[in-house]
Amino acid sequence: MKSCPKCKSESRHRMRRKGIVKMIPGTRGYACDKCNTEYAWFSFINYTFKV
Repeated sequence: MKSCPKCKSESRHRMRRKGIVKMIPGTRGYACDKCNTEYAWFSFINYTFKV
């Protein structure tokens, strides 16, 4: 699930990955539409974290 780690909202849009996250394969960058939190999603472990 690619929900926001801060507000748990499903409303999001894709962003460019920033920093070290760009070097990690299998990650995707998102931004929450409700709280504007930028986060990355690891597809291989299904985990999200704030960037």
